[in-house]
Amino acid sequence: MNWDSAARKGPQGDGRIDGFDGLEGLDGDGGALSTPAPEPGAPLPPFRPSLSLQRTRFAVELPDASTATVDVDHLSGRASLYRDDRHVRTSDMPVRFPLGSESIDIAASRYGMQRIHLISADGSERRLDPAQGTPEYWRAQLSRRHPGVGRALAACAVIVLTVNLMLLAPQLLELVTHLPLWADHFSPFVSPIDLPAWANTALTVTAALAGIDRALTFRHHRLLDAETDGIGS
Repeated sequence: MNWDSAARKGPQGDGRIDGFDGLEGLDGDGGALSTPAPEPGAPLPPFRPSLSLQRTRFAVELPDASTATVDVDHLSGRASLYRDDRHVRTSDMPVRFPLGSESIDIAASRYGMQRIHLISADGSERRLDPAQGTPEYWRAQLSRRHPGVGRALAACAVIVLTVNLMLLAPQLLELVTHLPLWADHFSPFVSPIDLPAWANTALTVTAALAGIDRALTFRHHRLLDAETDGIGS
């Protein structure tokens, strides 16, 4: 299955989960690049792997033998629900799409999906399957065919993010404590770590790659992924 490059734009607040906000602008101004949401009943467009850095797609078979498909547009921060390849609705993320007695819970970070689960009537949860051609599908295939490589990548991501926190946190603290609001009342903190610009850039890039790998494998830790999960975006 494939889909088009047009970003989705739907009615604001439609089906959104209370208590979650700030993720609808993951791209900073995605709405300006978005096209109107498809009309109800519009066919599911093809998915083009060339746009996999911008978009992704997941699907699940429902108890009534129909198929629910979710198109995710990271650029606009929106998700579109299709049932049996026909458009149902589009909404900003995070969102919970109702499907009778079931629902689909969706949330994203700057680097990928945090959550895309089918919630059954009894409260049980099942993650949707990534569609072929999506980054999540490629990453899952890598771990399936080469489990050692998959585990090594996951371990490296943890190491990179841990080192990144240890090295950048003191520098960030120094920056914050030199702001007038703090410095006018308290002594500024002086970081014992002073990395050159190229090293900080390298840390940022490797942390982004680590964040992407963890997002593709649906791994998330409140502290470890604090920098990469979009909290500060």
